[in-house]
Amino acid sequence: MQVRLNEEQLEFYKRHHYVHLPNVVPEQALLLAERIISKWVDDLVEAWSEQKLITDKKQELDFQHRLVQIWHDAGKPKYGRSPRRDLVGRDMYNFLKDPALLDIAQQLLETEDVSVHGIFNARPKLPDQKWTDTPWHQDAQYYRDAENTHVVSIWMPLQRVTEFNSCLQIAPGFFDRTLLDGVIDEETNFLGLKREDAAKLTALSVEMQRGDALCFTQLLPHRALPNQSDAVRWSMDIRYEATAVATESGKAQGFIARSPMQPSSEASYEKWLSQWTAIPAGSY
Repeated sequence: MQVRLNEEQLEFYKRHHYVHLPNVVPEQALLLAERIISKWVDDLVEAWSEQKLITDKKQELDFQHRLVQIWHDAGKPKYGRSPRRDLVGRDMYNFLKDPALLDIAQQLLETEDVSVHGIFNARPKLPDQKWTDTPWHQDAQYYRDAENTHVVSIWMPLQRVTEFNSCLQIAPGFFDRTLLDGVIDEETNFLGLKREDAAKLTALSVEMQRGDALCFTQLLPHRALPNQSDAVRWSMDIRYEATAVATESGKAQGFIARSPMQPSSEASYEKWLSQWTAIPAGSY
C-alpha cells in the first residue's frame, strides 16, 4: 500500500526540517531489519565464543535482551557500534528498496527519481555504554559534499523509544541551514558539534513507537540519549537523495533505487554488491 504524506506533514518538514511520521514503516520491513541485525548479532556472538569470552550463546533470549546478556557474560567488550559493511546483503538491499520508505523519500525530496545514499547504520544501543551515546551532530558532517544538497535521513526504532531507553533528541531551528565544523567528541570518539555550538541548542525529545519514522535533513542537529533500560535499543537509519543531484559520497556505496521513467537505470543487487568488494568486513 502506498504511503501518502498529507500537506500538513510535508509543510511541517519544509518549515522545521524534520517530521515525525507515525505508523508508516510496514511490519514486514521491520521484521526484515530484525533479520539483518540478528545475523550480525550471531556473527558477533560467534566471534566472542571463539575468543573464549562466553560459553553460552543464549539462543533462547529474545531480540531485545540476547545481546545485552551475552555482552555482560563476555565482560562488556567493545564491538562495532555502527555496523554497515557487515549488514550488506540481499536483505539490506531489499530493506533500502522498501516501497513505503521510497514513497516517503520521494515526497520529502520532491522528486520521482530516488537514490539510496550509501551511508546507513544499525544502532545496537546497550545500557552502560557511554561510547555509544552519539553526541550532538549534523549528518552532513560525515559527508560534507551534501552541505547544499538535500539528503533525507530516516531513523526507525525497532521498539518503543522514550527518554529512558534512548530516543533521539533534535534541535529544530538551530544551524539547520548551516553546516558547522565538526570535532571528535573526547568521550565517545564520534564526530559532533563543538561544545560551544552544542551549548546553544534547545533539545526536543522525540518519543516513538515501533513502525514510526523520524525524517530529517542532513543539517538538523540531533543526538541519542543514554539507554537506561535493561534491553538493547535497536534502530536503523538510512538516507536518500534525488538522483539528479546525488552526491559523490552518496553514490560511492549508494544506488538508484526508483526511477519510474527509466526503470532500467535502477541498480540490481549484484551491481550494488560489487561496490562493496574493496571494503573489508568490519568496516564502518
